[in-house]
Amino acid sequence: MNNQTSELIRALRLLLIMGLVLVHFGGFPDSSLDPFQGVVNPEHFVPASINSFFLYFFLSAVPVLSIISGYLYSHRGKPNYVQALKKRFLTIVLPSITWTSIWLAFAFILYSIGKSSNQFTYYDASFSDFSLLHLVNGIIGITESPFALQFWFIHDLVLSLLLTPILYPLIKRAPFLLIGFFILWAIEWQAPVFFNLKVLTFFSVGLYLGQRNWQPSELNFLNNISIVAFIALILGRIYTPYYNNGDMPFETVYELILRSVGTFAVFSLALQLRKHASGIFNWLSNNSGYAFFIFAAHFPLIILFKQVLSMTHMFNGAVGQVALWVLAPVITIGFIIIAAKILNKILPSLYKFLNGQRSI
Repeated sequence: MNNQTSELIRALRLLLIMGLVLVHFGGFPDSSLDPFQGVVNPEHFVPASINSFFLYFFLSAVPVLSIISGYLYSHRGKPNYVQALKKRFLTIVLPSITWTSIWLAFAFILYSIGKSSNQFTYYDASFSDFSLLHLVNGIIGITESPFALQFWFIHDLVLSLLLTPILYPLIKRAPFLLIGFFILWAIEWQAPVFFNLKVLTFFSVGLYLGQRNWQPSELNFLNNISIVAFIALILGRIYTPYYNNGDMPFETVYELILRSVGTFAVFSLALQLRKHASGIFNWLSNNSGYAFFIFAAHFPLIILFKQVLSMTHMFNGAVGQVALWVLAPVITIGFIIIAAKILNKILPSLYKFLNGQRSI
């Protein structure tokens, strides 16, 4: 892997994880509209459009981050599976379990504080009827996502890593099997123990690209077409339900196409940033060490900041909703970076552990 590819991967990692903060902003307070639905009978058309557009834009994060994980696993040649899994146990599994435990405890505290006044109801992880299964689900995720829902990605990524002794030689000898993963995704096959086939599918694509030591090329006509196509697909996804009584025809296949085109388009946009906005690109690349910490810490923190800001009643109306959509993620990311700097200064070993063995 050359330096340009390494810089591109670092920049993409931070950009997309910051984008996940926008994804997990969710709906606007006191609104029943789910941005995953698209723009369907919104109270305010413009903020609903912005929220839903960027949600679908950054849903490309899971495919791209999965590809990056597979690529980094295989680009140096056949890995030592035991050593690779030991390394990822320290850099992914243990920090993730620690974070999900912290967030479940955090949720219980907020639930306990707010249950008498019916505040912070979002943080009720079935605490009124808590069981061992609820505890395991809240931390690891067995029958449902962990309470800190971003960690469903880690859950499926770790399972994909465990399958690499089988996946790596299969994909090397018969890469056409990758098509099978996309077909299974399209027919909505629910794989045992996986939450979703997206991670396994795109992780396998990353394995394939790493085996062939793929290096992103310079911008060309196809890169530009992918960006335009991705934007058009997003607009189609968020506005079709608006004109179709809230329904999205062929939703699963459409999502497959949207995320696949989006994956290529996001790589293309990163190349555009490198060429036309080198300052932003270099900042993303140089600060990618915060990526895992932001990933782990942003949810449910983003929900808490959104709720607290909305309690001020300063964010009513269309303009107020747009301001809230901007401020809550900015405050969340800023707070996490400042907390990371402080923790790294006071307890650098703890910060390194929580950040997946990465230092500032």
